[in-house]
Amino acid sequence: MMNLKLVIFDMDGLMYDTEQIGLACLIKAAIKYGYVIDREFGLMGIGMNSNDYQKLVKEKFGDEYPYLQISQKSREMRMTYLKEHGMIVKPGLKELIEFLKDHNIKIAIASSSSKETIDEYNHLAGFDGIFDYIIAGNMVEHSKPDPEIFLKVLEHFNISKDEALVLEDSRNGIMASYNAQIPVICVPDLVKHDLEITKLTYATLPSLVEVKELIEKDILLKHKGE
Repeated sequence: MMNLKLVIFDMDGLMYDTEQIGLACLIKAAIKYGYVIDREFGLMGIGMNSNDYQKLVKEKFGDEYPYLQISQKSREMRMTYLKEHGMIVKPGLKELIEFLKDHNIKIAIASSSSKETIDEYNHLAGFDGIFDYIIAGNMVEHSKPDPEIFLKVLEHFNISKDEALVLEDSRNGIMASYNAQIPVICVPDLVKHDLEITKLTYATLPSLVEVKELIEKDILLKHKGE
């Protein structure tokens, strides 16, 4: 990270504490249409865009699974909850963003959620217009663990892989970053990963507070070496 010019944020579970709410709403929405999605299967979809998740549920439940209706109902329930209770911002996010901006490091969001959802979440959190670039799951053909979404961010900024850092919580996201050959820091959310996944990371840290501390330390080391 010695020449860090760009930090790429995942969103759900990394920036905002939304995965638990999203999973609960999905399970409730599926029940309304006569389908049972257990927690384990629901977690498999974390980090997938809508196209790949649709394939996943239809493989399990068959082509008659009403994907669009259940997804829409789940989304309505989730947004109602968040508007009523407010967005839960992960500890250290605001301070990390301010630190990166103070050091002229570009910030981007690369999330498997739709652009509409990303914009709504950022608005609820008070982060309108803060990020230099946003790419959503419906703006790429292949979702994480495919590296496409991260490679498109590098292309947008014309920044090399060794000048970027990805922040992720999910298995799919970590694998996507590894496949893109971009260093990744894992900040776990709902799932605590095994060694098979954590060994792919630059570091695994408990929160974004420690992420800021690590980047700050790295920048100080760089300045001492100049």
